[in-house]
Amino acid sequence: MGLFDGSGTLAALDTLLDREKALILQGDIEGVRRLAPEKERLLSRIGRNRFRRERLENLRKKADRNNELLAASARGFKAVQEKLIALRAAGRQHSTYDREGHRARMGKRPTDFNKRA
Repeated sequence: MGLFDGSGTLAALDTLLDREKALILQGDIEGVRRLAPEKERLLSRIGRNRFRRERLENLRKKADRNNELLAASARGFKAVQEKLIALRAAGRQHSTYDREGHRARMGKRPTDFNKRA
């Protein structure tokens, strides 16, 4: 393995795909977006070299895994968006929990205030 055989590029892409997975699992979609230019650069460098299929298979599996995670995240965001739209339209309150596990209310609050003077 020489200095310019491209294995450093494969290793860099492997590391980047692992970082991308971690960002997806953390919900840091902006972080994933920031990785895109580097990912494109590495992929173009790989395209200029010849590698055995076995060396590329692991990278393909990781890229497929990350794509599946991103698709699942998108479905989750869409489901939350649809639920919030439905709650607003219905004018109901909905309970949710914060990071500390405390209950919080969402939606319109009933007016208990007596407006008579």
